[in-house]
Amino acid sequence: MAIGLLAKLPERIPDFTRRALWVFRPIWFAALFLAIVGPVGGVWLRLSDPPPNSSLVPGSRAGLALDPADLTRIRFPVGDAAAAAGVRAEDDILAVDTIALSARIPERPGDRLRCRAPDTEAPLPAGTTMLDYGLLGPLLCADEDRPVLLTVKGADGRQRDIELLTGETHIEGAAAASGVPGWILDVTDLVHLPIYPFLLACAWFLCRRREADVVSSIVSLAILLTMAAEQPSANFLAQSMAWATAQPGLGFLAALGPPEWAPKTLLDLANVSLLAGILLFPFGRLRPRWMIGAIALLPVLFFVGGNLYRVLFIALMALAVDTLFRRLRKTPPSDERQQLQWALFGFAGYAVLLCLSLTLDMFKHDAGRLGTQLALEMGAGFAFGFAFLILQLGLLVALMKYRLYDAEAVISRSISVALITVILGAAFAGVMEGVKEIILRAFGQNAGSIAPIVGTAVSTILVVPVYERVQRWTEGRFHRKLVDLRQGLPQSLRDLRHFAPLKDVTGEILDRIEGGVRPRRLAFVVDGEVADARGIPDSDVADWLAAEPSPGDFTLQFEATDRIFSIRMPLRAEEGPLLGWILVGARPDRSCLSTAERDALIEIMDPVARAVRLVLKREERERGLDTMLHSLQDQIDRLQERLRIDPAGTTA
Repeated sequence: MAIGLLAKLPERIPDFTRRALWVFRPIWFAALFLAIVGPVGGVWLRLSDPPPNSSLVPGSRAGLALDPADLTRIRFPVGDAAAAAGVRAEDDILAVDTIALSARIPERPGDRLRCRAPDTEAPLPAGTTMLDYGLLGPLLCADEDRPVLLTVKGADGRQRDIELLTGETHIEGAAAASGVPGWILDVTDLVHLPIYPFLLACAWFLCRRREADVVSSIVSLAILLTMAAEQPSANFLAQSMAWATAQPGLGFLAALGPPEWAPKTLLDLANVSLLAGILLFPFGRLRPRWMIGAIALLPVLFFVGGNLYRVLFIALMALAVDTLFRRLRKTPPSDERQQLQWALFGFAGYAVLLCLSLTLDMFKHDAGRLGTQLALEMGAGFAFGFAFLILQLGLLVALMKYRLYDAEAVISRSISVALITVILGAAFAGVMEGVKEIILRAFGQNAGSIAPIVGTAVSTILVVPVYERVQRWTEGRFHRKLVDLRQGLPQSLRDLRHFAPLKDVTGEILDRIEGGVRPRRLAFVVDGEVADARGIPDSDVADWLAAEPSPGDFTLQFEATDRIFSIRMPLRAEEGPLLGWILVGARPDRSCLSTAERDALIEIMDPVARAVRLVLKREERERGLDTMLHSLQDQIDRLQERLRIDPAGTTA
């Protein structure tokens, strides 16, 4: 039965239909909203009400580094004061202020957040009481500095009492002794933030340029959800959920669990989406069939946590990257192989660095000194940031096609804007200073408001010529083949149309279009017949022509939903009859041509139509001349035959 069910499944995940896009778009834009508002809100909370540095290491307010898995176990003393008071590594806390603690007290999810919102409650782990967490509160939460008496048991089994004064001086002094400046302590958990603008740009390009493609849209969603679920957004979302739960009429939200469920659910969904995207890359093929089982296993991540979650995620990531590597080895040299190579670079780099980040995060609580733990903490943050940088580089190149269609457009536009801004700004400043100097020298007085007015006027006059020159330069630098199509093809046709046959002319036209806009399919139709085709058999073009309705006008037609030819260029010269069509398909990555590329095709429509009309008329005239010459030759041959004289001297 299972085998029969697998056989009925499609070979690949189909692209989003229009109805599916209506469902996916609100989800994607909601994730985009959270990816922007979450980090911004988290940074605002961080700056307006910064948490104490002691929140980095549980217990460091009292000079102790406690194990999050068991807050009664001391990993090592933090600072000289705690060491001088007799705190040793591997001590166990038996009592606080002479009141006994439970044998094992794990840190609950969100306990550090509850230090800042003490009214919120959390479920108690088995074997613990509210009194346990209340007694440990002065060691964990930033309250007033006060002495605290601890009864501890050392590794040798001996008990002793230790009195400590809580405060931030312990971790600050220990960090300084380890060579870590105070400002680094303040931003240890934010070192990955500089990559967020790049992640937003990557997510936008992946989805908005190839919205119907399931793989790129899922990976884009995964990036946005990760940004919304990681720090500092996680604290903002958790505090927002805690505030919402306390509002009248929203108490039902408490049934969902502690406020931390929101960022955790988003992170789980992000990781599931990312792993699914890697397994399905690049075209959503469900091959090999066991991959369906691997995808079905991914939701398990929603139900596990802690180190088990990290280990399972690392294992699934390794499986996904190995699947991609095997797919690459079986792919012959082609555009798809180039895409797989870039994607493998991005995914493999991401997997290695993210696994490194998770590993450092796991082992930071086993560090034997504060300097080591802080180094592991910052190393995990940097590895996380670089993991996403490598991922977005590989994906942008792979999913946007390794020729970087969109990157070229973005770079050229950015440089154009930057150059225009610099040139006009320099012109404004130069003219204004020049006017000031002239008026000062000529009249001996300040120019007042005249200089800015003249500078603005000159800058306004320069806008159009500066824009045109910068535009020409950026086009020549970043879109040479497109410029060659727009300018070089008409020049070439001026010569070819006078002597070349139609086959050569159509071949030259398709060569230039192929080099300029790089479509997957091309066809040239003249008088209803296929004159030339690239990337598609002539018979398929004929079938497409038979199925398509006759056009109602003679402008360039763009049908983004057409999987074969999304662009149809009618050839009609100077209000004459329709001569034929140039049919242009999408790019090899199935994305549509850009506006600039479509504008270039519009520019060449008239020169191409006039050249084709001239070639058709020339060939028709040449055929008429050939017919006439053949007729004259036949008449000459017949006359020669009639006037032929035999050897006897008589006429035939």
